Amino acid sequence: MPGGLLLMVQRAPVAVVALTGEIDLANCPELEVVVARLAADPGIERVIVDLTSVGFLAACGVRCLVGLRMRLAAKGHTLQLVVSPDAGPVRRVLALIDGFDIADSLVEAGAVG
Repeated sequence: MPGGLLLMVQRAPVAVVALTGEIDLANCPELEVVVARLAADPGIERVIVDLTSVGFLAACGVRCLVGLRMRLAAKGHTLQLVVSPDAGPVRRVLALIDGFDIADSLVEAGAVG
């Protein structure tokens, strides 16, 4: 995928989608497809989107994440974002939007021990 989407399901009921590079118009549709497939898996209850390696988040990327959160919630799943405190602009933009559960690390999110 453009932008470097890496999908890794570490363990059910938690799936981790790690992204690198930029989230923009070129890769938002693919991100939506990947997360929709995860949401259809009956073993997945929570999706963590790891943004620690994302350097740029376009407006369409924010819209994509908001839409994913709403779609997952409608299916009874939760969406959590992992954004490093050092992520500067990405963290500031996401902090302005109500409703996101943001962790500083995968450890804090409970994705790794």
